Amino acid sequence: MNKNIIYITSGIFVLIVGVLLWFFVLPKGADQPEQTGTGVQTGGTQSTTFAVGADTSASNQPFSTGASSATGVTIQSVFKIDDGPVAGAVLIQTTRPTSTIARYVMQQNAHVFDLVLDTPGAVARSASNTTVPGVAEAQWAVGGQAALLHYLDGDIIKTLALSLPPVSTSTVRAPARMRFLPDGILDSAFSPDGKSVAYLLKSSSGADGYTAAADGSNPKKLFSLPLSQLILSWPAPSTLLAYSKSAAGTPGVLFSINAKSGAVTPLLYANGLTATANRDFSKILYQQSGATVPISYSRDIKTGLNSPLSFDPYPEKCAWSSVATFALYCASPLQFVGSGFLDAWHSGTQTATDAVFGYNLQTEHSVILAVPGGPDGGVPSDILSLGVSPDDKYIVFIKKDDRSLWGVRL
Repeated sequence: MNKNIIYITSGIFVLIVGVLLWFFVLPKGADQPEQTGTGVQTGGTQSTTFAVGADTSASNQPFSTGASSATGVTIQSVFKIDDGPVAGAVLIQTTRPTSTIARYVMQQNAHVFDLVLDTPGAVARSASNTTVPGVAEAQWAVGGQAALLHYLDGDIIKTLALSLPPVSTSTVRAPARMRFLPDGILDSAFSPDGKSVAYLLKSSSGADGYTAAADGSNPKKLFSLPLSQLILSWPAPSTLLAYSKSAAGTPGVLFSINAKSGAVTPLLYANGLTATANRDFSKILYQQSGATVPISYSRDIKTGLNSPLSFDPYPEKCAWSSVATFALYCASPLQFVGSGFLDAWHSGTQTATDAVFGYNLQTEHSVILAVPGGPDGGVPSDILSLGVSPDDKYIVFIKKDDRSLWGVRL
């Protein structure tokens, strides 16, 4: 269900005992190295270009800011898309004409809107008026033609698969199609191509994982895990990830699951573990949080080596680049936060103002791309989640307190 609304950590100590045997197959390389740090590259956020390799062509530079209008006048890079509350958003690209569109679903009624980001003064157009009151979270598939709407009906977690037609300039709106998935879904994720979905259901011994078409049809059981409180993602076509929900200082474990065979492999374990993997499953960004400050690492899948990052982002507030497998964008506080911050953040008792960072796993350098509420525009923001456009020219984020929707021009 909602990673940021329903965050259950109780019982992890008991549940983790059931998977201790998994740990014996872990390589010794899973031990964490000491944090060394490499320094944060900041500079002016209005004119920063962050090359990602020897090839310095425009298509190989995902980290660049300084948006300019047709007249050459620099404009603010942070801008509001909708007052909200927004349940979820995705960025789509069209070719006729070439444009970037923010597609988003409203929390109060599940109505879907499209807004062209490249056209000054553009007005949001309705994409669906299907009404579902009180949507807690919306998960979008790449391309924006499928979404999972999660909401509560009494004490029951309901999930509705919404299928939409492609983005069109036509004034005639095609109807959306709907299908209910099983009740009580613990977590879910779309495949990288947006054609399939995976979800978790509680079992007597933990959780069972299922895959289905993006609209929820043709479900089949794929795997089982001896834990029920899990976070699920589908980073690469052949690989799913699942890790235990854990608090600071509480043992956590990360599993990979073969998307075809359902084979489960434990990858690493750490206290207060959160993680995300890139789209070719060559790198994992993970954070451990114990009694001291949280520390973030990049893990090479082939070698098992861990490299400390030059800053300590929360993986759940990061999104991988669409054009470079070794680059990612993260929302991270500029000020110091302690080891228990993420737990308090989930419970709503603490907040922090974020900046948007870019990080290059090849060069191990980071750059501040935008600071909402500063010269870049916008307002100070505690960012809930990030999304990246297919060409890495825009970022979209939801502000946690009021769930307003914002964009960042890169």
